[in-house]
Amino acid sequence: MQCVYYDDRLPNGFEEQFFFSSHMPYTIQIKRFQTEDIVPLHYAETIELLICDDLEGEIVIDNHRFLLKGQQLFVIPPYTVHSNIVRRGGGTMYVIKVNFEEMDRYIQVRNLLSLRNCTLSQLDYKCDAYDAVREVVTQLIRQDGDLFACIGQLLKLFGILSLHADTSRSPEQAVSRFRGSSLQEMIRWTHENYARKITIEEAAKISGYSKYHFCSRFKSLTGMTYMHYLNTVRVSKACIMLRSGETVQNVCRNCGFENVSHFIQLFKRIQHITPHQYAGQARGLKEAERESHRD
Repeated sequence: MQCVYYDDRLPNGFEEQFFFSSHMPYTIQIKRFQTEDIVPLHYAETIELLICDDLEGEIVIDNHRFLLKGQQLFVIPPYTVHSNIVRRGGGTMYVIKVNFEEMDRYIQVRNLLSLRNCTLSQLDYKCDAYDAVREVVTQLIRQDGDLFACIGQLLKLFGILSLHADTSRSPEQAVSRFRGSSLQEMIRWTHENYARKITIEEAAKISGYSKYHFCSRFKSLTGMTYMHYLNTVRVSKACIMLRSGETVQNVCRNCGFENVSHFIQLFKRIQHITPHQYAGQARGLKEAERESHRD
């Protein structure tokens, strides 16, 4: 079973879900950035490692902001809210995701970490073990398809990560919450409802806060206003649809924008190009990929 994928072959939706199995308890996605890539706030049940080589942009993990530059390793524990913006350029990102329900068939990772008195949620967000982890991932890519060998590499990987933990951070700190509804639930609700009109008043009611306290609380937890977050979700969904060949008019109608001119304005503000230009770039990349396969 292949566990290594290139560029956009994995889903790009909320929680980036797809089917793991006993033969595919982890995935490695190798991403290059010929267009700007914006991933809105989201979370997943998997742990996610980002190996970043010569990228420009920023990543936000649990309201901690990191600028992308040089060679870096980031670790995102399960259910931790995060987002990233990667500028167009020649760098590469290796995205490693491990599903513990399937991994537990072979390794009880949580028990392994407990031997060093740490938990998944206490692993350093920005990890200093770039070289060691990069070597493990290189071996995982080289041995792709040989699950027996790769499980040994994953054991080594978590052994390395267990040496880089912030044990002063309690497990509960990784889960920021609204009064009776978690930030995760608000993010999920937004992803489920982005295609229709959403008001601040409605979002505040869902969260159980007044409009003022909702706006203040959301910004303090995420570093952005709720409306800016909603617009990044809509533009992200629009990018997926534009890459699949949908017209600008259809994308506008299906992503919750009031009208085409408003859609173009917001899209350009976030992506720095118009939807028509973005669609043209996507077509060009597809044509170039087809030509490379012919060669």
